[in-house]
Amino acid sequence: MRFGVHVGIGAGFPRKTIDEALAAGCDCIQIFAGNPRGWRRTPYDLKPWQEFRRLRDENGIAPTVIHTSYLINLTTANRTLHANSAQLVAYDLDVAAKGGIEYVNTHLGSYGDQDRAKGFARVCATIEKVVGAAKPGPMLLLENSAGAGNLCGGTLEELGAILKAVGSERVGVCLDTAHAWASGYDIRTARGVDEFVAAIDKHIGCARVRALHCNDTKVELGAKRDLHWHVAKGRIGSAGFRALLRRPEFAHVAVICETPKTPEDDKANVAVVRRLAGAPPRRARAKKA
Repeated sequence: MRFGVHVGIGAGFPRKTIDEALAAGCDCIQIFAGNPRGWRRTPYDLKPWQEFRRLRDENGIAPTVIHTSYLINLTTANRTLHANSAQLVAYDLDVAAKGGIEYVNTHLGSYGDQDRAKGFARVCATIEKVVGAAKPGPMLLLENSAGAGNLCGGTLEELGAILKAVGSERVGVCLDTAHAWASGYDIRTARGVDEFVAAIDKHIGCARVRALHCNDTKVELGAKRDLHWHVAKGRIGSAGFRALLRRPEFAHVAVICETPKTPEDDKANVAVVRRLAGAPPRRARAKKA
């Protein structure tokens, strides 16, 4: 199990990005490849991305996850929105392939007022097409939603059905604990975690879960609201996170905190998840001779 946070790629990329990760005690990270609230695809500049890869390797930071834009909607019946979304996911997969980045994580979007069966068929076909056209290397991870409105992916059953329909080993899952709680999965106790993991294994397969967004929340169970909070300081609490993070089925996952963000908060949240997982603090990697 590896632990980290979402880090920036603004001014000073890639050196400041890696410095931010190391200051927080990360050995894995999540980034955006561009503006998360815009459609413009930033022209790929080989030199900084090559340096980013070198610095990750030098400091033992792996895996890396690219999180797609918040505007993405692969489920929508709106042709323009759908086309822009597919193109942006394809762009992020291309950046990941060029930069040796292991995962691209995306939200699936909303059905809106369309027939859900048609929306489901559309999102499956889109994922199959985008992944099929992508360069070899990165895996596309589908993130569970908080279940509000007509969002796609609010249940493990639906995520599993998408994986089955797409039928590609290059598609996996990222599970967000705050979203799972908001969707009605009671993971605040060891028993609740046992039931949650059993459902994951049944519908998705634990091996297909490659990342865990480790976020607590202040909302009530099943509230269908996406609101992140500091790990073990919300409704899920220490017992739930301890039980989840110590499941051997998830020993392979990248654990990413997406909690309210200051450098001090990031460091504290990473330290908490390490402790609850029973993992030692990160040790600095010895420099190569």
